Amino acid sequence: MFWRKASVLLPVLLIAAVLVPGTSGCRRDTDDGSDSTIVFTPDTLDYGVWDTDTLVTDLSWLDTHQANLRDVFFEYDSNELTQAATEALMQDAAYLMSNPGFKVLIEGHCDERGTIDYNLALGERRAIMVRDFLVNYGVDSSRLQYVSYGKERPFVTGSDEASWAQNRRAHFRALPE
Repeated sequence: MFWRKASVLLPVLLIAAVLVPGTSGCRRDTDDGSDSTIVFTPDTLDYGVWDTDTLVTDLSWLDTHQANLRDVFFEYDSNELTQAATEALMQDAAYLMSNPGFKVLIEGHCDERGTIDYNLALGERRAIMVRDFLVNYGVDSSRLQYVSYGKERPFVTGSDEASWAQNRRAHFRALPE
Protein backbone atom coordinates (compact mmCIF):
# COMPACT_ATOMS: atom_id res chain seq x y z
CA MET A 1 0.00 0.00 0.00
CA PHE A 2 2.81 2.45 0.88
CA TRP A 3 4.62 1.80 -2.42
CA ARG A 4 1.45 2.37 -4.42
CA LYS A 5 0.90 5.80 -2.80
CA ALA A 6 4.60 6.65 -3.08
CA SER A 7 4.66 5.81 -6.78
CA VAL A 8 1.83 8.32 -7.37
CA LEU A 9 3.09 10.97 -4.97
CA LEU A 10 6.75 10.91 -5.99
CA PRO A 11 6.26 12.21 -9.56
CA VAL A 12 3.99 14.98 -8.28
CA LEU A 13 6.60 16.06 -5.74
CA LEU A 14 9.35 16.01 -8.35
CA ILE A 15 7.34 18.19 -10.74
CA ALA A 16 6.55 20.63 -7.93
CA ALA A 17 10.22 20.78 -6.93
CA VAL A 18 11.17 21.73 -10.48
CA LEU A 19 8.39 24.25 -11.16
CA VAL A 20 8.11 26.16 -7.87
CA PRO A 21 11.62 27.71 -7.85
CA GLY A 22 11.16 28.84 -11.48
CA THR A 23 7.98 30.74 -10.68
CA SER A 24 9.52 33.34 -8.41
CA GLY A 25 9.09 36.48 -10.52
CA CYS A 26 12.11 38.50 -9.40
CA ARG A 27 15.82 38.07 -9.57
CA ARG A 28 17.65 38.58 -6.28
CA ASP A 29 20.55 40.95 -5.82
CA THR A 30 23.99 39.40 -5.71
CA ASP A 31 25.63 38.73 -2.36
CA ASP A 32 28.20 41.48 -2.89
CA GLY A 33 25.49 44.15 -2.67
CA SER A 34 25.51 45.08 -6.36
CA ASP A 35 22.22 45.05 -8.24
CA SER A 36 22.15 42.38 -10.95
CA THR A 37 18.91 43.47 -12.65
CA ILE A 38 18.80 44.46 -16.32
CA VAL A 39 18.24 48.17 -16.91
CA PHE A 40 16.04 49.38 -19.79
CA THR A 41 17.65 52.37 -21.49
CA PRO A 42 15.59 54.43 -23.96
CA ASP A 43 17.34 55.73 -27.06
CA THR A 44 16.68 58.44 -29.60
CA LEU A 45 14.33 56.35 -31.75
CA ASP A 46 11.58 55.85 -29.15
CA TYR A 47 12.40 52.22 -28.55
CA GLY A 48 14.78 50.71 -26.07
CA VAL A 49 17.69 48.37 -25.79
CA TRP A 50 18.80 46.23 -22.89
CA ASP A 51 21.85 47.53 -21.09
CA THR A 52 24.05 44.46 -20.89
CA ASP A 53 27.63 43.67 -21.71
CA THR A 54 26.58 41.96 -24.96
CA LEU A 55 24.58 44.75 -26.62
CA VAL A 56 25.64 48.21 -27.70
CA THR A 57 23.39 50.78 -26.07
CA ASP A 58 24.89 53.94 -27.52
CA LEU A 59 23.04 54.66 -30.74
CA SER A 60 23.97 58.34 -30.91
CA TRP A 61 25.84 57.64 -34.16
CA LEU A 62 22.41 57.30 -35.79
CA ASP A 63 21.74 60.97 -35.02
CA THR A 64 24.56 61.92 -37.39
CA HIS A 65 23.00 59.91 -40.21
CA GLN A 66 19.54 61.24 -39.38
CA ALA A 67 20.79 64.83 -39.63
CA ASN A 68 22.25 64.22 -43.10
CA LEU A 69 19.06 62.84 -44.66
CA ARG A 70 16.65 65.39 -46.13
CA ASP A 71 12.87 65.09 -46.25
CA VAL A 72 11.14 65.02 -49.62
CA PHE A 73 8.02 67.15 -50.11
CA PHE A 74 5.06 66.54 -52.43
CA GLU A 75 2.35 68.60 -54.08
CA TYR A 76 -1.27 68.30 -52.92
CA ASP A 77 -2.83 64.89 -53.68
CA SER A 78 0.28 63.69 -55.53
CA ASN A 79 3.03 61.15 -55.19
CA GLU A 80 5.01 62.50 -58.16
CA LEU A 81 8.51 63.77 -57.45
CA THR A 82 9.12 67.47 -58.07
CA GLN A 83 12.45 68.84 -59.27
CA ALA A 84 13.32 69.87 -55.70
CA ALA A 85 12.39 66.40 -54.42
CA THR A 86 14.57 64.74 -57.07
CA GLU A 87 17.55 66.92 -56.14
CA ALA A 88 17.10 66.12 -52.43
CA LEU A 89 16.82 62.40 -53.20
CA MET A 90 20.01 62.42 -55.27
CA GLN A 91 21.86 63.89 -52.28
CA ASP A 92 20.22 61.37 -49.94
CA ALA A 93 21.15 58.50 -52.27
CA ALA A 94 24.76 59.65 -52.50
CA TYR A 95 24.94 59.89 -48.70
CA LEU A 96 23.41 56.43 -48.22
CA MET A 97 25.78 54.81 -50.71
CA SER A 98 28.84 56.40 -49.13
CA ASN A 99 27.76 55.54 -45.56
CA PRO A 100 26.90 51.85 -45.14
CA GLY A 101 26.13 50.32 -41.75
CA PHE A 102 22.59 51.53 -41.13
CA LYS A 103 19.12 51.09 -42.57
CA VAL A 104 16.48 53.66 -43.40
CA LEU A 105 12.77 53.68 -42.74
CA ILE A 106 10.95 55.87 -45.28
CA GLU A 107 7.80 57.33 -43.71
CA GLY A 108 5.04 58.51 -46.03
CA HIS A 109 3.03 61.44 -44.66
CA CYS A 110 0.05 63.52 -45.84
CA ASP A 111 -1.72 66.69 -44.78
CA GLU A 112 -4.94 66.59 -42.78
CA ARG A 113 -7.31 66.81 -45.74
CA GLY A 114 -8.93 63.61 -46.99
CA THR A 115 -10.02 60.44 -45.22
CA ILE A 116 -7.75 58.33 -43.08
CA ASP A 117 -7.82 55.44 -45.55
CA TYR A 118 -7.15 57.66 -48.56
CA ASN A 119 -4.21 59.35 -46.86
CA LEU A 120 -2.72 56.04 -45.71
CA ALA A 121 -2.77 54.85 -49.33
CA LEU A 122 -1.32 58.15 -50.60
CA GLY A 123 1.40 58.09 -47.94
CA GLU A 124 2.30 54.55 -48.98
CA ARG A 125 2.52 55.57 -52.65
CA ARG A 126 4.82 58.45 -51.65
CA ALA A 127 7.09 56.19 -49.60
CA ILE A 128 7.24 53.61 -52.40
CA MET A 129 8.06 56.32 -54.95
CA VAL A 130 10.98 57.49 -52.80
CA ARG A 131 12.18 53.91 -52.18
CA ASP A 132 12.04 53.10 -55.89
CA PHE A 133 13.97 56.26 -56.78
CA LEU A 134 16.72 55.40 -54.28
CA VAL A 135 16.95 51.79 -55.50
CA ASN A 136 17.12 52.92 -59.14
CA TYR A 137 19.84 55.39 -58.16
CA GLY A 138 21.90 52.53 -56.67
CA VAL A 139 20.98 52.21 -53.00
CA ASP A 140 20.75 48.58 -51.85
CA SER A 141 17.06 47.76 -51.39
CA SER A 142 17.80 45.62 -48.31
CA ARG A 143 18.67 48.84 -46.46
CA LEU A 144 15.28 50.43 -47.15
CA GLN A 145 11.93 49.88 -45.47
CA TYR A 146 8.80 51.97 -45.74
CA VAL A 147 5.63 52.74 -43.83
CA SER A 148 2.70 55.10 -44.29
CA TYR A 149 1.41 57.26 -41.48
CA GLY A 150 -1.07 59.13 -43.67
CA LYS A 151 -2.27 62.18 -41.80
CA GLU A 152 -1.81 60.62 -38.35
CA ARG A 153 1.60 62.14 -37.51
CA PRO A 154 1.70 65.75 -38.70
CA PHE A 155 5.03 67.56 -38.57
CA VAL A 156 3.31 70.94 -38.25
CA THR A 157 -0.06 71.62 -36.67
CA GLY A 158 -2.24 74.10 -38.46
CA SER A 159 -4.95 74.21 -41.08
CA ASP A 160 -3.38 76.43 -43.69
CA GLU A 161 -1.42 75.83 -46.89
CA ALA A 162 1.97 76.48 -45.25
CA SER A 163 1.31 73.80 -42.62
CA TRP A 164 -0.15 71.36 -45.12
CA ALA A 165 2.84 71.75 -47.45
CA GLN A 166 5.25 70.74 -44.67
CA ASN A 167 3.15 67.69 -43.78
CA ARG A 168 3.07 66.31 -47.36
CA ARG A 169 6.41 64.55 -47.17
CA ALA A 170 8.51 61.44 -47.09
CA HIS A 171 10.62 61.46 -43.95
CA PHE A 172 13.73 59.35 -43.39
CA ARG A 173 14.48 57.62 -40.10
CA ALA A 174 17.96 56.13 -39.63
CA LEU A 175 17.84 52.68 -38.03
CA PRO A 176 20.52 50.28 -36.80
CA GLU A 177 21.16 47.24 -38.98
